Amino acid sequence: MEILRIGIAAVALVGSAIGMEFVARVLHKYVMHGQGWCLHADHHRSTGRVFQKNDLYFLLFAAISTGLVAIGIRSSLFEITAAGVGVAIYGVGYVVFHDIMFHGRIRGLKFSPRHPYLRRIVNAHRMHHATVTRGSAVSFHFLWAPRFYDEANREAIDAKLREIREMQRAIREPVPSDGTGPAHPSE
Repeated sequence: MEILRIGIAAVALVGSAIGMEFVARVLHKYVMHGQGWCLHADHHRSTGRVFQKNDLYFLLFAAISTGLVAIGIRSSLFEITAAGVGVAIYGVGYVVFHDIMFHGRIRGLKFSPRHPYLRRIVNAHRMHHATVTRGSAVSFHFLWAPRFYDEANREAIDAKLREIREMQRAIREPVPSDGTGPAHPSE
């Protein structure tokens, strides 16, 4: 019976760590770029501050992880503890990739990815951050990216980045008084 509990705990740990990528993608696309844009917007428009409103999302996931670990320990349900640890493992990956490697939020720590997989997720995240509006973003994953973002597709990626940046420039330009010019989507 103990072997079964250990097996279930291992599945819970690995499953929650992997599953968090899908949870994070859905929340990123439909909450952070939806009604939660008020907290996420400063992440797309750098304020230069050490902390961003967007960091509240990280604190939410940290609270969920801590809560699962605490509930599991208090109730001796180590499968729940393992799920909380899996969420924490995902959180560590997020901080290392997103905050340190991509955004360089810890000064002095520089990381240039050489592995093709890491370069793929960097390309996807570059594409995501090329937008400054909530409705025009693409690529909502954090630690996974489709093969389109492989270095072999560099020309297509760069062309798409130029297209997105041109669209963003048009959004930022003021509309001429005669009513011609780019339309401004509501944020």
